[in-house]
Amino acid sequence: MHQRLAVFHLGGEVMSAAFAMVALNVPADADFAGIKALLNQGQEEGWWHYEVGCGTDEWWNA
Repeated sequence: MHQRLAVFHLGGEVMSAAFAMVALNVPADADFAGIKALLNQGQEEGWWHYEVGCGTDEWWNA
């Protein structure tokens, strides 16, 4: 996941090796549309499932 999202220069952390959960920090000036497109593609292709814990209007409208 980190390799696929590396182009967006996001911060984040992995919860543990045993529990494959990743939390990402998306800066306010990030390419929201590009990030959302990749997250949706990954979910549709079975790479991952994602949820947005906190999103701004800019995120939701991208």
